[in-house]
Amino acid sequence: MKPTRLVLLLAAAGLASNAFGADLLGVYKDAQVSDPVYQGARATYNAGIERLPQARAGYLPNVIGSASAFKNKLDRDYADDFTYNNQTYAVTLTQPLFRWQNWVAIGQAEKQVLQTEASFTIAKQDLIVRTAQAYFDVLLAQDNVALSEAQKKAFSEQLAQAKRNFEVGTATIVDTLEAQARYDQTVAKEISDKNDLEVKRQALQQLIGKPAESLVPLKDPLTLAPPKPEKIEDWVNAAGTSSYSVAISRAGYEIAQKEVDRARAGHYPTVDLSAQWVYNKNPNLTSGIGTLAQNTGSVGVSVSVPIFAGGGTQSLVRQALANKDRAQQDLENTQRTVAQAVRQGYLNVTSGIAQVRALEQALASTQSQLDSTILGRDVGVRTSVDVLNAQQQVIQTRRDLQQARYNYLLNTLRLKSASGTLDEPDLEQVNRALGRG
Repeated sequence: MKPTRLVLLLAAAGLASNAFGADLLGVYKDAQVSDPVYQGARATYNAGIERLPQARAGYLPNVIGSASAFKNKLDRDYADDFTYNNQTYAVTLTQPLFRWQNWVAIGQAEKQVLQTEASFTIAKQDLIVRTAQAYFDVLLAQDNVALSEAQKKAFSEQLAQAKRNFEVGTATIVDTLEAQARYDQTVAKEISDKNDLEVKRQALQQLIGKPAESLVPLKDPLTLAPPKPEKIEDWVNAAGTSSYSVAISRAGYEIAQKEVDRARAGHYPTVDLSAQWVYNKNPNLTSGIGTLAQNTGSVGVSVSVPIFAGGGTQSLVRQALANKDRAQQDLENTQRTVAQAVRQGYLNVTSGIAQVRALEQALASTQSQLDSTILGRDVGVRTSVDVLNAQQQVIQTRRDLQQARYNYLLNTLRLKSASGTLDEPDLEQVNRALGRG
């Protein structure tokens, strides 16, 4: 059976742009440089990693230098008034020897840096997913415009044929009116699709900071691959250790545990080593002649023992214990949320594969149905309205198939993002699905 006119129009229209431009990986590189959300996450990361050196400073020497100079006037009854200058220079060094709260703060800062690193990795994964979403949104919008244009052209030919048949008396006015209505609906759909395409292009431009070039389209047919590993529970179990969201919550719980120790440190003594050098330069007030210079040095250990703080320390401990319990519940909630997200992502991928295959079969079936409907119309057993319905079914099935293909690719990325394993090589693998197959 020869291919129908609509099938030939779809092949001529193509899906997405034939012109090879930027691929998904190239767009992602642009987004890394231009996306404000990602750049903000990078700045947050740079700020967050400074917590550790700040905490370590609490256990390092503290050196303070000071200088003072005064002009003094001495009123004397037995002699003339005397004006003199006084100068003092001092350097003080303090080295904490035992401050338990400072030591605990270092451990907390290490966990906070871990949280910062995990948050930045999540931002990277989020950028991969957002870039793929914006990229495929544009491709799908381009596909829909191409399908609308092909459908409009096919319906235009059906309308012209219906008018000719009506003029020669082989068809009724009903066929002409039905064809006109379908054509008008397709024109409206084309306008809507073109507007949606412009909106999607603007969204991609916002992400990469420049007008989007022509994008490399999706290969046809698309290679479908089930998730690896194949068992859903393997994904869930792996996410317990690989998920960065779980890592952030786990670090938050460990920080809360250390906060209990930090609060209890209010009961502990503090020990500091102190050293000071002072240089004084004063005039000789006894004789009034010359100056006296004095160097003083001292070294010592100071111990401070808390005895009673009004019950504040006990209150801080109780507060820290309550916050630790809350952090433990937050961790449990995060683990459950991640497990659910992984399960959902896995099912979306597997069902997406089945949906793509079903729609591919449905497309072949609707195209065969269109061929037979046209043949039936030619021999007088089917009407022009039946042909219009069959053509519309082919177009709608093609739309659904393209949407399912893009969803499948996005869901593979979302599954790996939910499990915490998404990285640039995964994007490269999806990028290999682009191009003319």
